[in-house]
Amino acid sequence: NRNKKIMTDFLPAIFLGIILAFTIGPVFFTILEISVSKGFRAAVFFNIGVVFSEIVFFAIAYASTSSLLESIQENPSWKILGGVLLSFYAGITLLGIYQNKTEEGPYSIDPGSESPNLIKNMVRGFLLNIINFAVLVFWILIVANYGPGFQDTEYKMFLFFLTIVGTYFSIDLGKIYLAQQLKSSLTRAVITKIKIVVNSVILIIGIVLIFKGFFE
Repeated sequence: NRNKKIMTDFLPAIFLGIILAFTIGPVFFTILEISVSKGFRAAVFFNIGVVFSEIVFFAIAYASTSSLLESIQENPSWKILGGVLLSFYAGITLLGIYQNKTEEGPYSIDPGSESPNLIKNMVRGFLLNIINFAVLVFWILIVANYGPGFQDTEYKMFLFFLTIVGTYFSIDLGKIYLAQQLKSSLTRAVITKIKIVVNSVILIIGIVLIFKGFFE
């Protein structure tokens, strides 16, 4: 009975982790792009940065009240701010791509040049996710919906959170590995196009958020 209750309590967390891993957004595309263009370790460190931002969002959601959720949902300024930050990130990245276009030919990663950028990729993952207020809304809803059920044993809420993040991280490792399998057949030109598409999608998401904020 105890094992059955544990499964009942934490099965939704696994499901939510799967949803989080396959939610189409800036992080989803960027993880795949980094995996192909910068290598497995760089993508893993980017993902660790994302996980750190999830911890920050969970802490905010856990400490906040429903008024914060109402403020984010009802105040268009949050959408405008999120849209501006996403658009700025994508715009700067696209500018860098166009300024550093490289020659045609097979793409290869220099292991020596990859290592110094690992922390940079972790910071990049943290920042890209932290400016996405939709993720904060996700965690506030999780805490609001499942928190009351864990009031008798507070640590269970943290285990619930760890299960979600652990599921998310595990699936992302699989996505990174699959993207690595494609890398050998890609040229620099193709990878540059992937980067342009990924950041164009992020830019479009940002612009849509800005328009939604202004016209709501």
